[in-house]
Amino acid sequence: MTESDDGKPRAARRALRILAWIGGSLVVLIVAGVVFWNVSPWPSVWLLRSAPDPAGLENAEAAARYVPDDIHADLDVVYDETSPDGRLDVFRPDDAVAALPVIFWVHGGAFIAGEKEPVRDYLRVLASHGFAVVNVEYTHAPEATYPRPIVQVDEAIAHVVEHAAEFHADLDRIVLAGDSAGAHIAAQAAMAIAQPDYAEEARLPAAVEPGRLVGTVLFSGPYDPTTVDYDNELFGFFMRTVMWSYSGTKDFLGDERFLYTALPQHVNADYPPTFVSTGPADPLLRQNEEWVAALTAAGVEVTPLFFDAATTPDTVGHEYQLSLDTPEAKQAMVEQVAFLRGVTGAEERPGVSDTW
Repeated sequence: MTESDDGKPRAARRALRILAWIGGSLVVLIVAGVVFWNVSPWPSVWLLRSAPDPAGLENAEAAARYVPDDIHADLDVVYDETSPDGRLDVFRPDDAVAALPVIFWVHGGAFIAGEKEPVRDYLRVLASHGFAVVNVEYTHAPEATYPRPIVQVDEAIAHVVEHAAEFHADLDRIVLAGDSAGAHIAAQAAMAIAQPDYAEEARLPAAVEPGRLVGTVLFSGPYDPTTVDYDNELFGFFMRTVMWSYSGTKDFLGDERFLYTALPQHVNADYPPTFVSTGPADPLLRQNEEWVAALTAAGVEVTPLFFDAATTPDTVGHEYQLSLDTPEAKQAMVEQVAFLRGVTGAEERPGVSDTW
């Protein structure tokens, strides 16, 4: 074995140099990772997206067993040719002749995940009761930040307005609906339509006149980023990631425009009648209760559906309404259909839940 000038074998010296390089590189990578983690939401987003069913939509698979045969579907209709996410589905009863009340549904996924396909069967079930149901896709954060999803919902509404006859949509009976993050997006889009002064201040679009929006249906949504406990080790980390991603800034609570997403602080009596529900095991339960309280205080007609935690299984939580095999989800379908018939004046067409 050849020795170097200092008496150490050259191979050993090369090995030490390699180890030193690896150690230095690891330090650089760790430092870079820490810096990246603190200057971008992407590391946390990648972590959350890698979780099984990150959007919490897996339970929607239960709806497939309840879909009737007589539902017409227009799938992946393009409402925005400039975006791969500018697509929507429309479901309605096959035998629809007259224009139907139209429900625009925005899926959940914590603003950073989710897609419209898992909720298709759930919305087919909803459409069976005599509605045209529009399933809206939108772009996730951080790829697109606030208010892009609100704008996309507005564009989807505008597309359906343009093609109302094709989709059997009654444009004087519009409802905005959604679940989880989609509930917030739908609720804020509704506020922009119903409260023109708010829309002007928040710089948000409104595709239709206020009188055409007759209600909202909202499940398991977050409604006020200023009241979240961000110090909570797990849920706080999750919500910080979500709000940072959606707002486009780490200091989202200091962003004046983003604070218009604090809906309870801006709602007034012009907001349409609203159905609100979530399960007792939902970490967002308090957000939903506070939203109901704010709507009520503003003089809005509210139909809440909550459950007693003492007598309800602890599996009834976030997005519980999608698990149509459970009694709570069935009750939610029955009650939301009753609400929708009430605010739209829809004809009593027998649907899936009318037999429950």
